[in-house]
Amino acid sequence: MRRRVMRWTLAACMLVSCAATAGAVEPTPGLPARLRVLVPADEMPEMFSFDAKGEPGFEREVIEGFCRIHGLALDVVKVKDFDQIIPMLQRGDGNVITGIVDTEARRQKVAFTSEVFPVRHMAISRRPGPAVRTRDDLRALRVGVIPGTTWEQVVIDAGVPKARRVAFRDAELLVDGLRRGQVDAIVMTVFDFALAKKHDAELVAGAFVGKPGAAALAVRPEDGRLLEALNGYLQGMRQARHTLLFKYLSEEALTLIAQARRE
Repeated sequence: MRRRVMRWTLAACMLVSCAATAGAVEPTPGLPARLRVLVPADEMPEMFSFDAKGEPGFEREVIEGFCRIHGLALDVVKVKDFDQIIPMLQRGDGNVITGIVDTEARRQKVAFTSEVFPVRHMAISRRPGPAVRTRDDLRALRVGVIPGTTWEQVVIDAGVPKARRVAFRDAELLVDGLRRGQVDAIVMTVFDFALAKKHDAELVAGAFVGKPGAAALAVRPEDGRLLEALNGYLQGMRQARHTLLFKYLSEEALTLIAQARRE
């Protein structure tokens, strides 16, 4: 078993770092020849870039490495409404959902891989407004949410009344709503906050909301061979994933993640 894991690690690290390979790889039996990946259309390029030029982003590098190892073509499917992403997977409009938070409710519908990256939600405000220091602070504010996401669920679980929750279609509109003063605060993951702050330095991190979690890849429960292959790949590239996080995330994001793990 140890020898097998070492082979996975070496292969994953070489492929993720774009090392040259000789010749095409034959598709792995039991896997789809074309891997259709469902990705939220508002995903930030540091996580999954839709642009063929420049850096592919953390999640895309992970998926591209898997496809190269198994000789699969990659098809990217943009999903405009996040609450439709699981129904699309169930219908067969895709084979994999990237970077979706693993929850008990979602496990009733899809099968999750092991953790791709850790997740912690936090309340975000914007200067000149004050930071949201406690859940009590959050409950007294107008809070932006995206229906169908864990971002919305932790707001509900925190006790924010329905009358104070304002729905937005995607993350771009959510942050823009905060910028325009349509809401007083939003809730997003540490990763997404760190990336959003690159584009808006006035965003302010507040209290952690909800419990620590994990983002993973999701497949249909009946696609057991694909799930097994993805888990084997993720296990082998554990160290490479840490390297990619340092590549794409800021020092502030990594500090917040470490803080979130302690609290």
